[in-house]
Amino acid sequence: MAVGLLGSLPASWGQSARQAQGVLDNIRKVTFIAEGKGPRALYIFFDPNCPFCHELYKKLRPIVGKTDVQFRWVPMGLLTASSLPKAAAILQAPDPLQAFYKNENDYDFAANGQPGGGIELAQTINPKVRAELAANLALYNSQKLFGVPVLVWRNSSGLADMMIGVPSEAQIDSLLKDLR
Repeated sequence: MAVGLLGSLPASWGQSARQAQGVLDNIRKVTFIAEGKGPRALYIFFDPNCPFCHELYKKLRPIVGKTDVQFRWVPMGLLTASSLPKAAAILQAPDPLQAFYKNENDYDFAANGQPGGGIELAQTINPKVRAELAANLALYNSQKLFGVPVLVWRNSSGLADMMIGVPSEAQIDSLLKDLR
């Protein structure tokens, strides 16, 4: 569902705008993995086992580092029993960005037939990372968001905006042009 992206706005836009503003009002509470550099930020709530998040990851590869946008990937353990230990493995890694790449670049179907990210599960989750992942999920839940990925940004008018799901190439272009 595209919400607030240049063009016709769905009837639910008011609620979505409030949700996006609620996320941005509390964004300092989240832990994210920064990818790219630039003064403009796009927050992406994701689950390491989410096939749609993986699809978004692949769509963004050609533009990472080629714009003044920093993609801020906000991990959550949401979809499956292995989601939390995979999210923890990413954040606990010596280089979380490289661990995130490992998860996404090795994304495939596991031997047991279940889809998921390619990082090995964390055998233990340290208290700091457990608290960080809980805070990420708490913000997501507090705004009654559903599904992943969830993209949240401030648009060129200074208003909070969001999209749930995988945007098309055209929507990505519009979003990046409208991102403040």
